[in-house]
Amino acid sequence: MSNYDMVKGFAPMIREVIRTDRMPPYNADPHVGKFSDNKNLTAAEVKTLVHWIEAGAPRGEGADPLAAHKVVAAEWPLGKPDLILNIPAYKVPASGIVDYQRPYTVNELTEGKWIRATTVKPGDRRAVHHVLTGWMKEAPKNGVASETNWRGSVGGYAVGAESNIFGGDVGTYLPAGGAVGYQMHYTPYGKETVDNSQIGVYFRKDQPKYIMRSVVVIDPTIEIAPNTARHQEVAYVEFPKDALLYSAFPHAHYRAYSNDLWLQTPDGKKTRLLTLPRYDFNWQRAYTFAEPVKIPAGSKLIAHYVYDNSKRNPSNPDPTIKVTWGEQSHEEMLFTSLSFRWLDETAEKQIDSEARFAETRMFGMMDDNLDGRLQKAELRGQMGKMMLTFWDRIDTSKDGTIDKAELKAAQALLPQRRRQAADGPNENTPLG
Repeated sequence: MSNYDMVKGFAPMIREVIRTDRMPPYNADPHVGKFSDNKNLTAAEVKTLVHWIEAGAPRGEGADPLAAHKVVAAEWPLGKPDLILNIPAYKVPASGIVDYQRPYTVNELTEGKWIRATTVKPGDRRAVHHVLTGWMKEAPKNGVASETNWRGSVGGYAVGAESNIFGGDVGTYLPAGGAVGYQMHYTPYGKETVDNSQIGVYFRKDQPKYIMRSVVVIDPTIEIAPNTARHQEVAYVEFPKDALLYSAFPHAHYRAYSNDLWLQTPDGKKTRLLTLPRYDFNWQRAYTFAEPVKIPAGSKLIAHYVYDNSKRNPSNPDPTIKVTWGEQSHEEMLFTSLSFRWLDETAEKQIDSEARFAETRMFGMMDDNLDGRLQKAELRGQMGKMMLTFWDRIDTSKDGTIDKAELKAAQALLPQRRRQAADGPNENTPLG
């Protein structure tokens, strides 16, 4: 949109995408929650613009302000980074399915730093679907940066996402040395290309008071029947201690239709925090609350997802098949990443955040009726089949359900590797 004539030529399309709420690409329902990064136009702005277009987009008087000022996008939207991580180059083929790539780079820092922001700059935006990162204590000997060794994010990206900025007195820590691992998801688009993505990291000058943590609402047991227009799934994560929720990043694939996020406090009260009435795979982002949301101990953050596996979904790769969880975009996910901080944790007094969710993580994945007990009908996928095999041994009370204590006792008896599988994915789980 570099001059008036271009705007006038696109005016009918501008009106259409505004009136159908496809633009600006900020998909949160404006009637649910308030967000500090809201990109939506106000009702008055929409009225002004649409009325101008319907009047014929008149030129007006004076010089063309668009033609007079050449706007060039900054190489780094937040300015020159303090550290640039150069992700190892990868040749993306013209076609086919590319398995996740997990390269790494050696961390050049000689002293630990607190991160205040990160920006992922994809080398080829057409090919890069997402980038996830994690610091590792040492470089992997086999050259593969497995997420099981990650101990904190150094930024992330998915199609449509912007920079990650930590507001207020909150940050994350990047230790000295070791290595930074990357999870790279590439999607071929008909032309061979070489991706050279980078991450710009911005450090604080001082130590923040609080630590930004993350956890995911996730369900790897989802199953979507063929030719189903509105299939529903639900999952939750339970917070054992008081926390403040800063943002939520919903994620699914081509069949996702809509999703939302609810807070259910221990007294049973439910509050809807975020709603995406129409999920758009091409515009994925974090939604940052205008004010952090208080999460009392014992609360559940519940995510509902609706999927359209019918022929009416123009993005559907194949409506005739049963769809399950998978890393590739033609498969599906239920994945909402939450950024929060514990109220009883400071940078000076840190806790094991991951351990706090260990006892209830699996319940949140499988407890579809939200009653705190698992019934046989709720057990799906690989984890569900394993539990059904040992049902009689796990259900020690013989009441036909499995409670949290019974599941915890069963998990303690498993070898470590199988216990990790039973615990299910965590915040380092691959994004699709």
